Amino acid sequence: MTDREFSTLPGPVRAELTRLRAEREVYTAERERLRTELAETEAKLAEVTGERDELAETLNGERSEAHLASLTRRAEEAEVQAREKSAEAEALRQETTAARAERDTLRAELSDLRGERDRLRLTLLDAELSLAGQPMPVRRAPAGPEDEERAAQLAAEVAELANELEATKATISWRVTAPLRAVRKRTAR
Repeated sequence: MTDREFSTLPGPVRAELTRLRAEREVYTAERERLRTELAETEAKLAEVTGERDELAETLNGERSEAHLASLTRRAEEAEVQAREKSAEAEALRQETTAARAERDTLRAELSDLRGERDRLRLTLLDAELSLAGQPMPVRRAPAGPEDEERAAQLAAEVAELANELEATKATISWRVTAPLRAVRKRTAR
């Protein structure tokens, strides 16, 4: 999204997008930190397991139960840490997935809002042209029962406003004040 497109968004949508971007950066940094810690924990686990296995081979029956228990305890602690880091990484993945789903929903809403904005701009332009006395251009609305119903409502509103304008122009006061309006137009230039 370009800066120009971003600046045309409504304030709340811009704020939400900025918040989502910041959250994404935080989640990404946290994910990388957790991955690094997980890799370090796995390396420690491999080291402790290797030391245990090495001692088991070198002592051949003369194993020190206390030393072996210590190594086993360290290996178990490393496994617990690895499981905890794995659970944290999974939770982060779930949060990231939820944030992405929310982002996609917001993008869809933004697209709908842009379509509505464009439609309203065209309707306003048509009304201005109608008020200026120029023929309204024929616009093709996207097919759909809701769009057709909305287009029919808008056409009825435009016809009603055009009738009101014609009725106003047909009044005696409108005709009497016509020279004053002409003078105002000339002096306004």
